[in-house]
Amino acid sequence: MSYRRLSWLSRGALLVLLLLVSSLTTLPASAQEPGRIEGRLVDSEGHGLGGVTVTLNEVSQAEVTAGNGSFVFRNVPPGTYSLTFTLEENADTLTDVVVGAGATEKILHEVAWDISFADTMTVFSASRRRERIVEAPAAVTHLTEVEVERQASHGQVPKLLEFTPGAQVTQSGLYDFNFNTRGFNSSLNRRIVTLIDGRDPSVPFLGSQEWAAVSFPLDDLASVELVRGPSSALYGANAFNGVLNLVTKQPRYSEGGFFRLTGGELSTGNADLRHAGELGRGWFYKLVGGYRSSDDFSRSRVTSAEYGDATVGTLPRERIPLVLDEDEIFFGGLRLEKYLDNGHVATIEGGYAQIEGPVFQTGIGRVQLTDVERPWARLNYSAPHWNVLGYWNGRDGEQRSLLSGAPLLLDSSNFQLELQGNVGFAGERGRLIGGVSYGEEEIETSGTLTFSDISEDFQAVFGQFEYDVSDRVRLVLAGRYDDSSLHDSQFSPKGSIVFGLTPNQSLRFTYNEAFQVANYSEFFLQAQTAVQTPGGPISSISLAPVEQAFGLDLGFSNIPILALGNANLDVEEIKTWEVGYTGVLGGEVLLTAEYYKSNADNFISDLLPNLGPAGRLNSDFQFYTPPAGLPAPVEAALLQTLQGLAGGNPLLGFLSNNFDGSPILALATYTNFGEVDTQGVDLGMTWHISRPWTAQASYSWFDFDIVDTGGLGEDQLQPNAPENSASFGLTYAVDDWDAGLNVRWVDEFAWVVGVFNGRVESYEVVDLTANYRVNDTIKLGVNVSNLLDDEHWEAFGGDLLARRALASIEFDW
Repeated sequence: MSYRRLSWLSRGALLVLLLLVSSLTTLPASAQEPGRIEGRLVDSEGHGLGGVTVTLNEVSQAEVTAGNGSFVFRNVPPGTYSLTFTLEENADTLTDVVVGAGATEKILHEVAWDISFADTMTVFSASRRRERIVEAPAAVTHLTEVEVERQASHGQVPKLLEFTPGAQVTQSGLYDFNFNTRGFNSSLNRRIVTLIDGRDPSVPFLGSQEWAAVSFPLDDLASVELVRGPSSALYGANAFNGVLNLVTKQPRYSEGGFFRLTGGELSTGNADLRHAGELGRGWFYKLVGGYRSSDDFSRSRVTSAEYGDATVGTLPRERIPLVLDEDEIFFGGLRLEKYLDNGHVATIEGGYAQIEGPVFQTGIGRVQLTDVERPWARLNYSAPHWNVLGYWNGRDGEQRSLLSGAPLLLDSSNFQLELQGNVGFAGERGRLIGGVSYGEEEIETSGTLTFSDISEDFQAVFGQFEYDVSDRVRLVLAGRYDDSSLHDSQFSPKGSIVFGLTPNQSLRFTYNEAFQVANYSEFFLQAQTAVQTPGGPISSISLAPVEQAFGLDLGFSNIPILALGNANLDVEEIKTWEVGYTGVLGGEVLLTAEYYKSNADNFISDLLPNLGPAGRLNSDFQFYTPPAGLPAPVEAALLQTLQGLAGGNPLLGFLSNNFDGSPILALATYTNFGEVDTQGVDLGMTWHISRPWTAQASYSWFDFDIVDTGGLGEDQLQPNAPENSASFGLTYAVDDWDAGLNVRWVDEFAWVVGVFNGRVESYEVVDLTANYRVNDTIKLGVNVSNLLDDEHWEAFGGDLLARRALASIEFDW
């Protein structure tokens, strides 16, 4: 594959687009400088109320409060105003709000309404703007700050969504999770783009998340949103099945701190720290840190495996035992924010994580992280009609393949810049959102994972048009153009119509296209999967007698056995039609339901044997060719010897040439499949039965049909996901304590990922959480995963999972 740097013409076009978006979102100054109203709506206990309509009566402008209750009116002419707050039948009015020229009037307004959680639920990720969940043009799961805090002590982000509609949470080790939705999961899953405050923390080489490197306590999350379904129109490459958007707390709205100690099974000892406060002159800070120490579920497989037989499949034996016997993780971060009088906010933030010990399932076998450092930095400047984001991620990592014993070095660095703007029109009935982004990535493996170092640059332009056709009909159109030195240019369109059946119920019809790019491993992998040993299965390939007879050294004495990337892979594409319903019934029940039907082309396989019905899967590594210039008798003798050996050793069929001509066994590679149709249903319910009781339930059905195998066997393409799954949960919460019990059931399914080929048997998981606040300073907690200690595996080749019971004590100030 050839590389091309960003041309001066492309750079110029990018600059023009930046200036265009900036000019569209800049408002002209008036003769008398306008002011602004900045407020927050809270209940009688001081909790923010989201989803409330705030009307500035004198000018007939309206805003919807964010999840923390905040709202802003900008460009308000100087004068005296009144505000009306409405939510269904609840209403309240605040008068005598005085706005001075160029000044900001700050308001904290309290209401004593009897409302439920569902009434105030707002989301951001579906449209890149704040809206009520019943108005969102996509299927969205939303977790509130309180829901996250109740289970934060386990410190594992994917488990927050384990019991939510459509989520496929597959755990392979204590910190090894593959998070997905709508099928075709895999180890190192990357079909869900994960963002933390707009920053993508994934490992560039793999495109997947390194969940152990999350550098903040989970209590620092202000909201968790999962957009289910293709989302490349706004989020670009690899938003194939959705987007997980994590937003941490702003220090201005979360002053104070806590320190928590957690301990329990697997010799767990954790510590978490968070503190936020004001520095003065509009500056605020937030400091976070943590330490994790524990054993793991991982066991050595040198002589035997924890499970596996002729019925479910056989696990490969590994060459070396675990390098480290425990997991140790350290993380920290600092955030500074400057709040300006004109409503602009500047953010400077950075963090660091160090990881030792966790084991991860990959296509080339299990890999243990022995020493990984993950520094990062983020800059953000937000204004009423535009936002500029820039971030950098680094990785300096050493890991070890347990299957081959080979050391794997993986260092990377990437940065991205994004400018986004928005503007309203037609009396705020319409909205335009647009933006541009540019980024670069660099990969270094010292020859242990790739033949050479890799670099890439990429850029994108995106936009979304929204228009309220009537009070009950909303039209949304979006599109994004992505260009990269790694893949062909892609355009991803989106269209949605949202019908408001009632103020609290909606029906939506959507069409989305998305794409997934092969990661660097799939393009350029060069990883040793086994070693040749005397008397081993490939020792007969040694051609030492031939080499000695002719006085040559052709490299046959020690042939590397490799898994190889395929630089000829095409971009994976998906097209999805969807109909969905979201409704809040009686202010107490949130119901969601959607049916989707998708068509995917050019599926990128997991590692497969480099032989297919029509020949090699990877055209760059054909059958071995003798070096040019050999005398004809030598070449004939060499080929004759190879043909004679082939009958007794099938592995000889994988013999090929490295790029320098030396012999290798090109054992496995990636390829594109043909075409697959999928369909499914996701159902969800959250019922606020009474003030202390809340019930949750979900069900998902998934089906697939292989339309075109691309010349491969159907058994080689598996969705690695169950046909049926369901969950149920019950929570009891009063002022001083809460308790919750959740149950998840998963149907059996096949798992085919690289060297791991077997079945995942049906399993059930029961989790328990409980918290008791002793006083304003001390809180006690219990968190038990797999309460019934039902030993099971969730991915074939993953660890045998058991119970993990934790207890915590937290000190707040």
